[in-house]
Amino acid sequence: MNELLKLSALDLHKKVQTKEVSPSEVLEAHITRIEQVNPALNAMVEDDFVRARKLAHEQTETLAKNNSDLPPLFGVPFTVKEMFSYQGMKRTGGSIHHKNDVMDWDATVVARMKKAGGIPMGTTNVPELGFWFECFNPVYGRTSNPYDLGRTCGGSSGGEGALIGAGASPLGLGSDIGGSIRMPASFCGVFGHKPSRYLLPLTGHFPFEQNDFRTLLLDQKYPYTSMGPMTRKAVDLAPMMKILMGSDDIDQHTLKNPTMEELSQEWKGRKVLICPNPVFHRARGTDDEMVQVVKNCGKLFEELGAHVEELDPRFFVRSAELWFAAVKNSKNRNLYETLMGPTQHLSIGKEILQLTFGKGNYTLPNLLVSLAEIFDTRKKDFTEEMQALAKMKSDLDEKLGADGILILPPHPRVAPKHRAPLWSPFDFIYTAIFTTLGHPATSVPMGLNEDGIPLGVQVVGPYMKDHLTLACAEFLETTFGGWQPPKNL
Repeated sequence: MNELLKLSALDLHKKVQTKEVSPSEVLEAHITRIEQVNPALNAMVEDDFVRARKLAHEQTETLAKNNSDLPPLFGVPFTVKEMFSYQGMKRTGGSIHHKNDVMDWDATVVARMKKAGGIPMGTTNVPELGFWFECFNPVYGRTSNPYDLGRTCGGSSGGEGALIGAGASPLGLGSDIGGSIRMPASFCGVFGHKPSRYLLPLTGHFPFEQNDFRTLLLDQKYPYTSMGPMTRKAVDLAPMMKILMGSDDIDQHTLKNPTMEELSQEWKGRKVLICPNPVFHRARGTDDEMVQVVKNCGKLFEELGAHVEELDPRFFVRSAELWFAAVKNSKNRNLYETLMGPTQHLSIGKEILQLTFGKGNYTLPNLLVSLAEIFDTRKKDFTEEMQALAKMKSDLDEKLGADGILILPPHPRVAPKHRAPLWSPFDFIYTAIFTTLGHPATSVPMGLNEDGIPLGVQVVGPYMKDHLTLACAEFLETTFGGWQPPKNL
């Protein structure tokens, strides 16, 4: 593997700035890797290589004249989850009803990456409508895990996870409502950060248009979706956050002028909670190997003088019902209405039957949830659940204090085999609950198991203390090795 493919974005930028390599050389190394691995992974669904090469050439010429005052990602390629608006590229959300949608504007986070000097290389695969933690849709098909092609890469930012995990992109843009950044990051052995709620603008994310933020996405109807960075090196997370966060004056909920404290590696006296084997209603228990990596973290921090405590494993037991209540309470439309698109007489039963014959225009998880919505005629009053969610948040805040962190598994097992999540559909709750609670959470790779599949932990911090989880990610990377290139690609 080309050595450039093993470096952080910060190191790539430094090499470009000092003229050790050109932006074009960095870009070509990654394009070559994408062309090498993508036929097996199906992670990049639309490339933007022509424009990327043009921009890299222009940056190379700029560098020949001046190498001072360069923006922080100058010369660094990146990739974009297909659910972001990206000028000149499709935004289908994996839906047949949007398969020809080409965007003429950039999502705010895409625009900010470009302004920072980043070179976009293309878009990456998602599940249908971004709903499900396997990466498959009727427009682009299935994406596989770079460490085992028979396993899922996760979802919904699965294409990003797979491409970054394969060493084909140094960093990318993901989004997260049920763990859609953290699960694929964990499955594919890379870093992913779900920021504190309201830190990054949602503008440009599927299915919303710019005007929606002034008419639909108000007050309690604002989605729980969070934008966030995915990287192969932990050191790139904080710089990306500084580039991406803050209001764009379109998404009215985004904090106006947020700041991030400096990352500190002083752990003595710090409160560290661990929850190696949390209990969630409807979800399976944690596999021993995932339990052990959390315990390894606890032991490490204890040796460093931190105050390590074990959180009651039943603290999050109601998470599934509370997450569903919060998401339903904030919805502007049912999944069924979004799935149906312009088709007014969708027969879900007929579509499910077609799937049994390998046909159909929709995926099974979306059809099953849509069917449940149609027959669910109960009164939608989530007052009790929202109060319980608020209490869970308050209780967690009290336990974390001002500068504590919580370490727990991001999933009960390593990346499952393709289609296996259908038999354990609520396992996403390990990550999902922190989206509705609003806390920052970072997925950190913790080496490979005996089968060569990535292990990982999830680090959670107090609201608006993203620097704590990012600092922990950098520390764990130096101790346990971080991302390791897959050997089978």
